[in-house]
Amino acid sequence: MKTGKILLDIVPMYTSKNAGNRRERFINDILQHQGWSIGAEVGVREGRTSFYLLDNNPKLTMYAVDKDISQFYNTKTEKQYKERLVPLEGISWDMSKQVQENSLDFVFIDAGHGYKSVMKDLESWMPKLKSTGWLMGHDINFPAVHKAVSERCKNFKVGPDNVWFLSPTGEYNMLEKL
Repeated sequence: MKTGKILLDIVPMYTSKNAGNRRERFINDILQHQGWSIGAEVGVREGRTSFYLLDNNPKLTMYAVDKDISQFYNTKTEKQYKERLVPLEGISWDMSKQVQENSLDFVFIDAGHGYKSVMKDLESWMPKLKSTGWLMGHDINFPAVHKAVSERCKNFKVGPDNVWFLSPTGEYNMLEKL
């Protein structure tokens, strides 16, 4: 895909049993291994990742954050996921105020890709994680995303499809090293 931007050539360090080159399968493998029950996707767009996780984890509740929820949220999705899908429409860092601190098992950040936006998302959403919660995101090959994540999350790792992730314990034994 041509973006008109120069992208970094980031080599994944880890994969998982079912990941292939799909971010949602990679996240799902981690989620199932960890036994997570509540998370957030920040920057949902059409909902592919959130819906995949919800479809494969019947006990999962997801906060789905986007500046335009009409891209993924309608009467069909409302009926299908009921209280398991909590849509939050607005600027991602402002929407974080609606989520209790220390309440999430994971946060997946894929909203604005500018340096300041990524930093604001990191600063706003990190306090929402439980002490055992994982911080993740997409597009680590974008220079501004890489710069912000590198500054704020010193020991992050990279998986398939330019997913970056950070475990508070630094343990990744459920994943396969490449």
